[in-house]
Amino acid sequence: MHLRLRLFCLLFVFAPVLGAQPEALPAFPDDFTGKWGGTLEIYNAKGFAQSVPMELHILPVNDSTYTYTIIYGKDKEAGKRDYLITRGPDGPHHWVCDEQNTILLDGYYLGNVYQSVFTVMGTYLVSNVEHRGDHLLYSIQSGSEKAVRTTGNQPHEGEEIPEVKSFKSAGYQRAKLKLIVD
Repeated sequence: MHLRLRLFCLLFVFAPVLGAQPEALPAFPDDFTGKWGGTLEIYNAKGFAQSVPMELHILPVNDSTYTYTIIYGKDKEAGKRDYLITRGPDGPHHWVCDEQNTILLDGYYLGNVYQSVFTVMGTYLVSNVEHRGDHLLYSIQSGSEKAVRTTGNQPHEGEEIPEVKSFKSAGYQRAKLKLIVD
């Protein structure tokens, strides 16, 4: 493997053990529970496209199930997306988002970020909810699941270089969400 790629892989895998010990991380989903609200900013290749009010409600149903309700826009009924998250079989960091329509999305809590990566109708989506003290950072990155470029996959200076695919980022959404006081 090419030296730079090898070094990147090693740093990516071992960086957490090389640095100082981090503070205790928030527990997912317990420390994420509540009704959170803010403004979702939506970007495309031309730049800022629009902003809409957004809420995220993560509330316990029982020991292993939580609501995961997303509300987009001012009309809280029309913009409501009611999901449930339940513990997954891969361990305490694995959660499954049930869209309650036959779609199940696997998500993983790593560091202080709950992340889900999936494709739908030719588009990839990377969804993140990061706990940052008194707020959550919610973001979604999207683009075509078809690679825009494939490189490598050939020898270079005596090393076998792996195939690497690049993908276009076509959309980005983000919101800083604060707890809503009822």
